[in-house]
Amino acid sequence: MTVDASPSDAFIGADPRVNGPGRRVAVLFERGRKGEAALREASEASSAGGELTVVTLAPQAQPGGFLRCRVGLPEYNCAVREEADDELRQARELLGSVAHRAAFQVLVERRDPPLVAWVAEQLFDLVILPARRIRPRGHPLARALRRAHAAEIRVIG
Repeated sequence: MTVDASPSDAFIGADPRVNGPGRRVAVLFERGRKGEAALREASEASSAGGELTVVTLAPQAQPGGFLRCRVGLPEYNCAVREEADDELRQARELLGSVAHRAAFQVLVERRDPPLVAWVAEQLFDLVILPARRIRPRGHPLARALRRAHAAEIRVIG
């Protein structure tokens, strides 16, 4: 397990005592080993009676974008939303007996708020993200969430 914590953002939360009752935990789930590791971490962090929300993203193409003539824009966007739904089904299966206490949400681009705004609206205490390739300044989504919120942000994978 790796954790992305920039020097200015100390990693807190490794101590299981902070995973107490009432803690609101969100995890961004993506298929793959890192997404599964993030899901496991979120399940453990919310295990002491906290709330767990699993979220996936469905980016949507715009007219005039990279799609030209082979695939229609509505069909492409529909396929992306279906893939996000499939990711949530996989997350539900991976959670097993814990899935009944979790909420599942797809955030569709331009229909729903962006993840950073959504996290703020939902008042999460902890947000867990799957790791990306190492970048000089860390995980871009984690940086945006840290700038915008008081929630603890963990990058796992």
